[in-house]
Amino acid sequence: MEKTISFGKIDLNGKGRKINEVTIEMKLEYKKGKPCFSASADVWNSRHTDVEMFGQCLDDLVPFFKDNELYMEIVGLWQRNHLNDLTPGTPEQMKCLTDHKDEINEDDGFYTKELNLLKKYNLDVVDLDGKPYKYGTAWLTRDISEEDLKAIERIMK
Repeated sequence: MEKTISFGKIDLNGKGRKINEVTIEMKLEYKKGKPCFSASADVWNSRHTDVEMFGQCLDDLVPFFKDNELYMEIVGLWQRNHLNDLTPGTPEQMKCLTDHKDEINEDDGFYTKELNLLKKYNLDVVDLDGKPYKYGTAWLTRDISEEDLKAIERIMK
């Protein structure tokens, strides 16, 4: 299921004219029986021939749409669920990284910094379906809450 929603035009460059249409493309597909969600934005040039801004910029556009209920609902769904099928860790590993993000040593490098933090809490290798799972060795699918799934489906109909 795919849907593109237009949110009208904004004045992206602050020149006093709303000439940049904003669209959000949402996708919901099922992989191995599990729902997988993605959303991305496009801010078009005045001729609609190219984009001025695109991709994972929904939060950057909030100032233009902070009073638009649908836009803000999509932003929340995007923040909680975007690419839920590309999660490097189990729920307990991801919670540890979130809970202790201020302890991450940025000098350790992209993957190593997260793995080192998980090692500190003995969570670099955990049980997953009865087998040891090392953080980052596969893409796992985070569940989408029933409430969020219903909201995504409602918006996309």
